[in-house]
Amino acid sequence: MFTEKRLIKEADLIKQRGSVSVQELMEYFQVSDMTIRRDLQKLEASGKFQRFHGGIRILDETPLEQRDGVQLDEKKRIAQYCLNLLRPKDTIILDSGTTTYQIAIALAEAQIPNITVITNSLRAAYCLREQENITLVMCGGELRHSSQSFVGSVSRDFFENIFVNKAFIATGGITEKGFSTTSFAEAEIKQMMGKASAETYIVADSTKFGNRSLNFFAPLSHANQIVTDTGVSDEWCDMMKQHGTDIVKV
Repeated sequence: MFTEKRLIKEADLIKQRGSVSVQELMEYFQVSDMTIRRDLQKLEASGKFQRFHGGIRILDETPLEQRDGVQLDEKKRIAQYCLNLLRPKDTIILDSGTTTYQIAIALAEAQIPNITVITNSLRAAYCLREQENITLVMCGGELRHSSQSFVGSVSRDFFENIFVNKAFIATGGITEKGFSTTSFAEAEIKQMMGKASAETYIVADSTKFGNRSLNFFAPLSHANQIVTDTGVSDEWCDMMKQHGTDIVKV
């Protein structure tokens, strides 16, 4: 296979999976380690991908600093609603994301006694680091720089071995098929978070409805409740109810 044709196929594969290893690419294309590493140098030079030890990932997300300001008032209202769901001695999972980050900010100011927060978000953990009323637990794993979240096999194993009262999970897109995100690695951890919780809350502002990101991580029915803002249409609400999913607009 010619180099240019292989590069196109490699780029498509990375986009589909979010990230791939050198070993996976060697086996898929039946070429040497050195050939793949030269290809990865060219892909990274395009500015669309980033190499890491043993593989390469896609860079397809808007920078966090830009995403933080989008629908900020709506995200703060969603965070306040979620805060009101919490009770003393609750144990919760807090996913990475700009909306869940607002939940962390609200939690830091609320002083709810004896809350345990388990997170894969470096930003959420930093926000909560000085709150003596909060027992803060972080999973291990590989830091995904574009989302400041920990992912990978260590993170997956961690969430497979815990169980909490409530999980607050962010999503990049919501369609009739379900919830999706831009990264395969992120999707895998979100799946584990949902399985590790008695109650799962999907937190998403109205711009996420109708969007379909690269990787689906759960059907609509897996959410106990979707918490969003008043920009969501009644048609979406009716469709959610048909799937047995409660939706709250704040």
